[in-house]
Parts: sequence; structure tokens; C-alpha cells
Amino acid sequence: VASKIPSGPRCVAIVGPYLSGKTTLLESILNLCGATGRKGNVTDGNTVGDNSPEARARKMSVEVNVATTEYLGDEWTFLDTPGSVELIRETHVNLSIADAAIVVCEPGAAKVFAVTRLLLDLDEKGIPYIIFINKIDNTETKIKETFDALQGLTERPLVLREIPIREGELISGYVDLVSERAYAYKSGEPSDLIEIPEAETGRKDEERMGL
Repeated sequence: VASKIPSGPRCVAIVGPYLSGKTTLLESILNLCGATGRKGNVTDGNTVGDNSPEARARKMSVEVNVATTEYLGDEWTFLDTPGSVELIRETHVNLSIADAAIVVCEPGAAKVFAVTRLLLDLDEKGIPYIIFINKIDNTETKIKETFDALQGLTERPLVLREIPIREGELISGYVDLVSERAYAYKSGEPSDLIEIPEAETGRKDEERMGL
């Protein structure tokens, strides 16, 4: 029986503006990978990252936080970088050792301009990245508007991987454009696989054309 040959360890930098949700995203990743028994909360001061007294007091990253976990037999090290303008140099220095990056930003054309310098640096260094658009449940901004604004900041062609499912003003789940599957959100639990809503079929087909 063929067995999986593990690859070497990978280093991923989590970057983005102050308060975009980088440390919270790291908590979710570590919890889903089984590295932690519970997901910490920045407000409660019990996260893996931002655990220094200064970070706890200021409720923000003041240095790069490092966390390592395994996923599907591969080792991943995540660098949770500061988002404050005063500490941005430390973020750019740490990008030099990253194999890839997760760029965390908030939705809205005005908000995404905060990642302009980060995308330019990643493009110059040739580092692959995923853009994680956070807090989409707190805005009525259409994901396409945010996507188009982000595309205007980089020469690399961007593609949507997921589109949100809206029910009125609420986001109840998402459609994965690659697998063509839909999922319904469950608070604190894995999402449920559901049928793609009829209202989202046309948009799903349209966005898949860009993959």
C-alpha cells in the first residue's frame, strides 16, 4: 500500500492591518488542526499568540508570534505578525523567511487599501499568498466589490475560492467554487454540507469561469 511521503516543514506568515483578525485566525487554524483543545479569544487574553504581558495589556500583537502544528502529516509553522504601523518593518522582515502568506483584510474597497504595501512586498519577493477576507458577516459590502478592489492592487491574477451565501442581511454559509459544494455555518462546530441554493447557482457558475 502506497504511503504519503511527508514534505518538509512549511512556514506561513499571517499578515494584515491592525485589528483585521490575524491572531483570531491563527487560533482557529490551531484549533481545527488539533493543536489546541479550545479556541482562545483576544478579548479574554487566552490566545496562543499575543501572550506577552505587553501584548495582553495593549490587546494587540507587539512582536511576531510563532506556532507550529501538523496537518495531514505535514508540519506547518505560522508567523502571526504585528499589524500596527509602528511595527510594520518587523512584518516585512519576517516575510523573507516565509514560504507563503495569508493576507487578512476587511471587506470594502476603502478597507483593502491598507494591504497595498504588503501585496507589493509579496509580489516583489515572489511569495505566494492567500487573501482571507475577514468580517464579511459585519458588512453589506458585496464580496465582488472587495475582490475587484484587491485585484487593482496587484498584477497577479486573483481568483475567488469561496462566495458567501446570504439570507437577507445574514451570511448563513458559503459555496466552495472548486469542489462546487455548499456549506452552512454552525457556531463553534464544523459547517454542514448542504445543497447549493438555487439563488446561488448562477453566481457560482459565473465565478467558476474565472478559475
